[in-house]
Amino acid sequence: MSALPCPHLSISLHTAAILTGRSVRTWQRRIEEGLVPRLGSGVRALVPFEAVQQSMEGVPGEAANAWSAQDVQTLVRADQGEALAQAQMGSQFALLALRGAAPATPPAPGHDAGRIAHYFLERAAEQAQADAMHWLGLLYAAGLGPAGDASDADANNNAMALMWIAKAAAHGHAIARQQLAALLPNVPNLPAGGQA
Repeated sequence: MSALPCPHLSISLHTAAILTGRSVRTWQRRIEEGLVPRLGSGVRALVPFEAVQQSMEGVPGEAANAWSAQDVQTLVRADQGEALAQAQMGSQFALLALRGAAPATPPAPGHDAGRIAHYFLERAAEQAQADAMHWLGLLYAAGLGPAGDASDADANNNAMALMWIAKAAAHGHAIARQQLAALLPNVPNLPAGGQA
């Protein structure tokens, strides 16, 4: 993928914060100080994607030059609330998180691919996007759930993995149905297909 100047593309402060690990307040302060232009009108402040790219430079696996034009377009659509784009963006970060799940490769502070994946996948799952539900199940199954009580982390991750895979199966996700049937072979009336 090649570096791409995208001065006309913008994303919300919340998405900028998730992608960069900087808080929404930090992005607001940067706008107030004139370091980043504020785009958009009304309540929802937007920042140019170019400013987000600059904030991500030097971050392994998420460097600014890793974004293709198609990736940026998908990100903008995901930020605007499109469920399919959210699922696509979430799945890309989920793959990064799953590849880096080995304990020997801790994520860079503020640039946790698993956290970014959860952000997009949860929003898509709220809109009944079955692929997003399935990806959430895979993240939890790999032990990549949001940080919680360490003593219950494995049990919680397993329960959440099963819940998300079951939800994806109930929404017609074929792979999730097969996984659920393999995990729970003696449970009658598992979703066989179609939408629930």
